[in-house]
Amino acid sequence: MFADLNDPVLQPESIKAGLIPEITISEGLRIKLDEMFSQEEKAYSKIWGATSVVQTDKSYVFFSNQWLYLAVMCKKYAQALYQYCDFFDNHMRTDTDVMNCVKAQDYSGSAYVNLFDSENDREYMKKFINGDQEFRPGKNLVNAGDKIRSCKDIFGSCVLGKMDVPNASSAYLGNLVYYLAKRPALYDELENEISGQTEVLDSAIKLPVVVKDCAKAIVDYIYKLDEFESIIERIEIMDQSIKINTGNTDGLLPEGNWLRYMFARPSSGMFDPESSSDKTRVFDTEYLIKANGEEYRCKLTTEWVGTDITEGAQGNNYVQALIKLVNKYYSDVLEIKDEGGTYYLHVLKKEFLISDLPDVFDSVFAERYITSLLTKPFVILTGNSGTGKTRIAKQFSQYLERTIDGKRNWLIVPVGADWTDNTKMLGFYNPLEEKYVSTPTLDFILQAIKNPTVPYFLILDEMNLSHVERYFSDFLSAMESDEEIPLYKVSGKKAKDGEEITIPEKIRLPKNLFVTGTVNIDETTYMFSPKVLDRSNVVEFKPEKEAVLNLMTGSVDVNNVSRAGNGVAEGFIDLASVIRNGVCNVEQIKLEQVREFLDSIYEELQESGFEFAYRTVKEIRQYYAAAYELQKGNFNLTRTMDEQIVQKILPKIYGDRKQIGELLDTLEEKCKNGIGDSSEEMTLSLKKIEQMKKRLDKYQYASFM
Repeated sequence: MFADLNDPVLQPESIKAGLIPEITISEGLRIKLDEMFSQEEKAYSKIWGATSVVQTDKSYVFFSNQWLYLAVMCKKYAQALYQYCDFFDNHMRTDTDVMNCVKAQDYSGSAYVNLFDSENDREYMKKFINGDQEFRPGKNLVNAGDKIRSCKDIFGSCVLGKMDVPNASSAYLGNLVYYLAKRPALYDELENEISGQTEVLDSAIKLPVVVKDCAKAIVDYIYKLDEFESIIERIEIMDQSIKINTGNTDGLLPEGNWLRYMFARPSSGMFDPESSSDKTRVFDTEYLIKANGEEYRCKLTTEWVGTDITEGAQGNNYVQALIKLVNKYYSDVLEIKDEGGTYYLHVLKKEFLISDLPDVFDSVFAERYITSLLTKPFVILTGNSGTGKTRIAKQFSQYLERTIDGKRNWLIVPVGADWTDNTKMLGFYNPLEEKYVSTPTLDFILQAIKNPTVPYFLILDEMNLSHVERYFSDFLSAMESDEEIPLYKVSGKKAKDGEEITIPEKIRLPKNLFVTGTVNIDETTYMFSPKVLDRSNVVEFKPEKEAVLNLMTGSVDVNNVSRAGNGVAEGFIDLASVIRNGVCNVEQIKLEQVREFLDSIYEELQESGFEFAYRTVKEIRQYYAAAYELQKGNFNLTRTMDEQIVQKILPKIYGDRKQIGELLDTLEEKCKNGIGDSSEEMTLSLKKIEQMKKRLDKYQYASFM
């Protein structure tokens, strides 16, 4: 029931006050926030452009919209904390017997014990009540004299204790977060509005003050980036240790040995302190360094010097030497700065550009696929077997590949004909063994949740070998609603046995997860329902003859693609986030022309039962936004509409001549006329409509696939 408030996933991001961006709030959301404050404070409230004024029972409170940004930064923690507050207020506070146990700190009393399904929940609630400083900041809920504090009162101290903001920001920040935590839908809306304004900014990570911890944070970050590939030429393998050669840095560092023994190898007594009498001199984390065609296990030393580098003082591991080298060899993606005595790691996000893609992506099909991924995290690739659908999805994943904790950020999962429910995707709880049986897909999703700044690509190969709705309905619903997917309920016995719980009871699909389904249409497969097609972009792959035949004499490796430079994958996820949060830089006059075109086909589609609704229009707009950002000066209004007709409108059309005959004729005419003043034809759509009409003539029935 309750989350561990120390779970790293729940903790607010590290914040530097000077980097909090300016935030603007839309009129619709401003009205909802007004209403929230009026309900909570029982008094007048007003939200202005960038400043809020709330009249409490005692006085006025003024705060900037940046507080709303802070509230979003601690959303996961706040919602986990509120679960405790809600349970305490609604199930404990009103029960005299339970409260007697709490006041007496008798947590073995039957009235208290019987409230909970598991021992874990009982212990977590006990820590919550007592203000266990290792579990949550703040005072005990029970005051002197056995008076019970309100949960709202402790929210402020908990939030300020978790966030790196001055205490002078007032405990009212805690009230604000508490009110939002009570309203999950409003909290989600606020998060969506603010994320679109902040996720494109460079991020700054506050590094630990303790020198050794600062060094480890830096090493961990660059290891996640490229497993030390950018500095591999400076890494020297010794018998018992591994060092970084700091000589000959063109004046960056004085000549000397400033990183003498950074890593210990297994042959060193330092590597496993328990096997020797040495004190602990390394961190527990293991790294795998690939050099000279070999792989070397090692651990980072804890012995670091934080003083300035001076001539003649060599022979130790200087954190300043590490910072200077990282700033030089990773200058394209990060910069470490000393700001007021504290080091901050600034992540310099690279722009994702279609022009930087390898030649293998130089095709209309590849560009449509990438644009669709940016628009929405679910794309269906269809076409004849062997045309390269899975290959293009795999190649794009390889291009944006990142390896974190030894695991890459893409996964191909072959769908089986026996996939009759979601257990093949998300696993199941085995009551006999009292453990959750996971799947590669679920493990992959949990990995994506832990690394939100990196895109994760899940490729479901031959997705329609089974009925898609049977195993994928939870995904479809969660993608649209952003609701959590329940997995199981922890039993009391399992919790009592003390078995470590690695699979959460429910998950929310992360924003950095991109799902691609490949589809073959033959006698062994199933058709998609309109529900599935409506929730995706359907990109049909028919490679040109020359491109196929050139493989016979070409020397290009069609299976593997070189990885993009550091920061490009992060640039892709940032661009996707901006687009999905409603940013569209297409000129308003051009969007109006798109609206007029959609208006011209709406009634014909409606009369045939294939009309589009809010979701389709929203996603067409997002597709335009993505195409505009990718194509830059080559952006074409008619071409983009052409792609959306063939990817969003035509896939849902099916039936006999009476049902769709006139409709196809009407769409054909509209696609010949183009958009606005343009006489440019929509060639993709016209070609597909022609194919469907021929099928209609021959079989008296036609569909997209």
